[in-house]
Amino acid sequence: MKPSTFYVYNASAGSGKTYALVKEYIKTLLLSNKEFPFKHILAITFTNKAVAEMKERIIDALKAFSEDVIPKEYESLLADIGNETPLTPTQIQAKSQIILKKIVYNYAAFDVSTIDRFTQKLIRAFAFDLKLPLNFDVALDTEEIILEAIDILISKTGTEKTLTKVIVDFALEKTDDDRSFNIEYDLNQIAKLLLNENDFEHVSRLRTKSLNDFIAFKSQLQKEAIALSNQIRTLSKNLIKCFEAQSIDHSDFSGSYLPKHFIKLSQGLFNVNFTAKWQENIESGPLYPKRVSTTNASVIDELRPQILHAFLETQQLISKYNFNRAVLKNLTPLSVLNEINKEVQSIKEERSLILISEFNTVVSEYLSQQPAPFIYERVGEKFKHYFIDEFQ
Repeated sequence: MKPSTFYVYNASAGSGKTYALVKEYIKTLLLSNKEFPFKHILAITFTNKAVAEMKERIIDALKAFSEDVIPKEYESLLADIGNETPLTPTQIQAKSQIILKKIVYNYAAFDVSTIDRFTQKLIRAFAFDLKLPLNFDVALDTEEIILEAIDILISKTGTEKTLTKVIVDFALEKTDDDRSFNIEYDLNQIAKLLLNENDFEHVSRLRTKSLNDFIAFKSQLQKEAIALSNQIRTLSKNLIKCFEAQSIDHSDFSGSYLPKHFIKLSQGLFNVNFTAKWQENIESGPLYPKRVSTTNASVIDELRPQILHAFLETQQLISKYNFNRAVLKNLTPLSVLNEINKEVQSIKEERSLILISEFNTVVSEYLSQQPAPFIYERVGEKFKHYFIDEFQ
């Protein structure tokens, strides 16, 4: 089998990862038969400082190998490269001189880059396909854009009636939940969803919705919640009245659990448990203890279909009610998030910006529609070797 050309260097800071990567990079340069081998090698790291350090180490090593007398600090690197390649010291010296000269005259092609810079390069190659302005800039500090959008939104309160009401509702709901009293902090926390790739698609779908759309939907949900609540309470009250009409005492049921359950629902207390042990007997098990009179036991048995119907019906209604309340609870924050997103989009359009947090989603959405990836073709270069470094 052909040996793997993929290697992982997993080590702590200061243990020599960069030394190993620089050695592999130089080995690849020296062993290549291409005229400009560095044009076919891509080294990626995380910070500009790390880029400068890696470039400096590579250049310094090639410069040292080009000397007639190798500086002492590079003797071990030269020895390692000599042991791991078929090249002699004379060949390494000659090749180093040639490569170093070519790098100096083609420095832009000496591609050691940060992940952000490389991603920008890809995005620019796809700018037309992605319908981006050709002169766009990349916003690396996405949080700064978010904060600016929040400031703009807050500045509109007091002048735009509908927006003011929504922001006030948002603040009051946070207060009711014993959350922060700092509205700017709360807005910043919810706006972090805009930076999450998993939420990007869902948030984007809301852009066409106005605050009035959210308000109308909220009003509709509130009406539905009241209707559901009334249905649950009415069903429960009717069952309790039925027990009273049949002279069935609450103590006639095992532990009085069943009547207590429906009394609680009739009072609008819907935080009930639907996994209790007594509920397993609703359909066919005993609902009353042995001490209950034959007459009352017979009446309870006759009422079982009505009890079962009320139980299952209220269970479904409570499920709908809880879902309704959950949506209502998140609707105001969602409407605020949508307004922040609109301000972000406005800032982006005004300044021809694209957030770096959007890169993955924007590119993957486009490439997923293509018959095959063609990044190499659009970038205009083919990299044969990749080196990725992590500086801690």
